[in-house]
Amino acid sequence: MWSWLSVALSGFISISANQRNQKIQAAIFQAFSFVLLLTMVAFRHELDAPALWIAVGLLISVIADSLYILKRHLKLSFVAFLLAQLSYSKSFWLQLSGDIVWWVPSMLFAGGIVVFFLFLPKIDRLIFPVAIMGMMLLQLNWAAGQVWLITPTIATAMGMLGTMVLAISAGLLAVHDHRRTFKAGQYWISGSYLLAHSLITASLII
Repeated sequence: MWSWLSVALSGFISISANQRNQKIQAAIFQAFSFVLLLTMVAFRHELDAPALWIAVGLLISVIADSLYILKRHLKLSFVAFLLAQLSYSKSFWLQLSGDIVWWVPSMLFAGGIVVFFLFLPKIDRLIFPVAIMGMMLLQLNWAAGQVWLITPTIATAMGMLGTMVLAISAGLLAVHDHRRTFKAGQYWISGSYLLAHSLITASLII
C-alpha cells in the first residue's frame, strides 16, 4: 500500500512541478515514480520473461518521459515511447497460448479507425506519427485483451485496463500539445499516463 501511495505522491509532485515550469524537478520525480514501479516488479515477482519485458518498458519510459518533460530530443523521446509500448506488448504476447480470438483485433481496428477520423481535424499535421503510435497501441491493447479473455482474472483485467488508459492518455496528449489545450489538461494527461503504467505493473504483482 505504501509503495503505491509513494508512486502517486511522486507523480503528483512531478505534475505540479511541470505546471510551475520546474522541468528538472518534474523529470526527477516522474523518474522516481517509475523507479518505484520497477522496484516493485523486481522484489515482488518472479523475474520470468513477461516481468522482464515490463521492467524493460519501465526503464525505457524513464528515458522517454525525461526527454519529453525537458523538451530535448523529442524525436528520440517519441521512439522511446514506441519502444516502451513494444516492450509491454511483448510481455502480454508471451503470456498467450492457444487460438487467437479474432474479433478482438477487428473491434479494436474498427474503433481505432473511428477515433482516427474524429481526431483528424485536430492532428492534420501529425498524421504519420499519430498513425504509428495508434498501430502500436492497437496491438498492445490486442495482446492485453487476448490475455484477459484466455485468463479472466483481476490481474489480467488490470493489465487490459492499463493499456486502454495508456491509449486514451496518448490521444489526449496529441490534442493538448499540438492543437488545443484544455483545462487541467496536464493533470489529466500525466495522471492517466502514470495510472496506465501502474495498472500494467500491478497486473504482474497483485
